[in-house]
Amino acid sequence: MLALALAQACTPRPTGSDSGVAHTDGGSGSGDAAAQDAATHDAAGADAAVVVDAGRPDAAEPVDAALPVDAAAPVDAAAPPDAAAPVDAGRPFEDYGPAGTPLPVIGYGAGTRGGFQDGGDTVVVTSLDDDGPGTLRDALRTGGVPRVITFSMDGVIPLSTALIVPANVTVDGRGHSITLSGKGLVVPGSDEVILTSLTISDVGPNSEDGLQIGSGLPDPSEHVVVDHLSFLQTGEGGNATHVDEAISVVFGSTDITIAWCDFQHWEKIMLFGNGDAPAELDGRMRITVHHNHGLDTGRRHPQARYGNFHFFNNAWEDWRMWGPAFLDPFPESFGAQAQDGARMRVEHTCVFRVPHAFETFSQANDVTRCETGGDIVGTGFWVDPATTAPLAFGSGCSGVNGPALPYVVVPETADAVLRDKLRARAGNTLR
Repeated sequence: MLALALAQACTPRPTGSDSGVAHTDGGSGSGDAAAQDAATHDAAGADAAVVVDAGRPDAAEPVDAALPVDAAAPVDAAAPPDAAAPVDAGRPFEDYGPAGTPLPVIGYGAGTRGGFQDGGDTVVVTSLDDDGPGTLRDALRTGGVPRVITFSMDGVIPLSTALIVPANVTVDGRGHSITLSGKGLVVPGSDEVILTSLTISDVGPNSEDGLQIGSGLPDPSEHVVVDHLSFLQTGEGGNATHVDEAISVVFGSTDITIAWCDFQHWEKIMLFGNGDAPAELDGRMRITVHHNHGLDTGRRHPQARYGNFHFFNNAWEDWRMWGPAFLDPFPESFGAQAQDGARMRVEHTCVFRVPHAFETFSQANDVTRCETGGDIVGTGFWVDPATTAPLAFGSGCSGVNGPALPYVVVPETADAVLRDKLRARAGNTLR
């Protein structure tokens, strides 16, 4: 459970609807001291970074989502895909332009503009220091002006406190290798945010999140895109005794797409709805999660409450129990879980798992599971032939109450080709 400081400031056995399993030979709270920045993140501040006029791509001409993205002619991020024309999930969403150009986005987050707005600035980060002139922290002090933040160098930014991301901002690490180390990012009810091409590593030790979207009542975030981020813990740092979720979405935050991210050695992956908000607030959540990869994780792929969730073309490899179930904070392990009336669709997903220690009396073999009125409609799973764990699909699910999607996507077929693509391309890979 989140401790939100900002809240107050392989032979599977398919069951139910998860019958589309294919066997194919494949060859929390992150606000610990973040409030220190919250009071100043909208201040204009002395901006010693390089500022140029970003403008905004022309929204007059809609872009055909079926065509590859031309880096010279950026896709208009404000134009959502046409629900009447199905979008091929494999194209153009592998093709990205350079830093400072809008991203191709599908799902509930389509139409998110971030900093790509009229009258916006582009600010170039020129320092890897935690704070001061030219730093990322300084660049996030926007004074309320839409801003696209890019980088001029590679390197690690050591953070003493989490970075607060204000509204109308794009943080764009494309073309560089940028790692945020020690602390993560908080989007505290900010709208219109795009985060792309960053690594968040070794967050802790006080049970913070890597990325928290939303904060205390009644302050949901709306229109957020999380794209090509790597979430990495080393050593024993991924244990839930040390760090909370890689990504948490809380307090009714909605219209979010999480795409092409990589999660490694992190016990808790994604929590959508943390139980501290009323059901009617978290029930408005709408989140799309596609083309993500996880390795050596534990649980919450995701754990979701109340809202509407669409997952497709993800690969989860070898999740496990991170300790005995009786030890505080009570380890669990499972794939995706819907509870408290959550409606989830999980499509064309690659899974691999072998038995591990501490799994007696656990749900570690549940690829999808439901509790307390949550439901998952699952189709098109591919189980890696190297899997030896007795996987279960649709545990406790009726398999009939998926979300009614306002868009149409044609997922890629789940197979070894998709798995290998996600291994290679998910995460902070847009160099």
